[in-house]
Amino acid sequence: MDYLPYFLKHFDLNLQPSNSEYIDTDLARSYLYPGAHIATSNPYEHFHHGIVVDVDTPEISIIHLWGSTKETGRIQTTTLPIFLAGDKSLLGTKTRRLYLVNYEGDTLEKQQATVDVAKEMLGKADEIKYDLAKLNCESFAYFCRNGQWKSGQIDMLKKILLDNASEIYDKIKDADESNKRHIASLLRTIPIDGLNSKDKEFYDELCRSFM
Repeated sequence: MDYLPYFLKHFDLNLQPSNSEYIDTDLARSYLYPGAHIATSNPYEHFHHGIVVDVDTPEISIIHLWGSTKETGRIQTTTLPIFLAGDKSLLGTKTRRLYLVNYEGDTLEKQQATVDVAKEMLGKADEIKYDLAKLNCESFAYFCRNGQWKSGQIDMLKKILLDNASEIYDKIKDADESNKRHIASLLRTIPIDGLNSKDKEFYDELCRSFM
């Protein structure tokens, strides 16, 4: 079972980037540009992120960090239709909403630098290993734009995990090994310095359950 949709619906959590706007896919070519940070999702799903590198190709070219499974995730190229579908095999049967992530003080120079970084990272694809909490599709796109590995939706999920640990543990204690690995990855990145002794004890117990 994929527990993320359950979490998002149960806690009514929207992972849409705060600085993003919805784009009609029929008008995508009018709004997107080389260096654009884009994201896609449907209600109560995670947001998948990527960087537009060419809008003059027939289907708009994108570089993103993706894999058919999380374990096989790597930096690669794709097209906008496949990006929105989630997988080439889903073309024509599924699509998701498109969002453009906006940056304050953006310039043509910054946009071109974003393209250059994305292409440089593509050349190092074999060196970059996917990690749900630290190196995911959003943190890759954010790094291309700002030079920092950062994921807003992971920060929100970590807060949900920590604030509702007891309830969540009861729901996912029987998770399969794949889900346990991803939950453990999230848990390891939660800062615990601000926790009281009781919460730290529970946090340690929770970590042991998924590691």
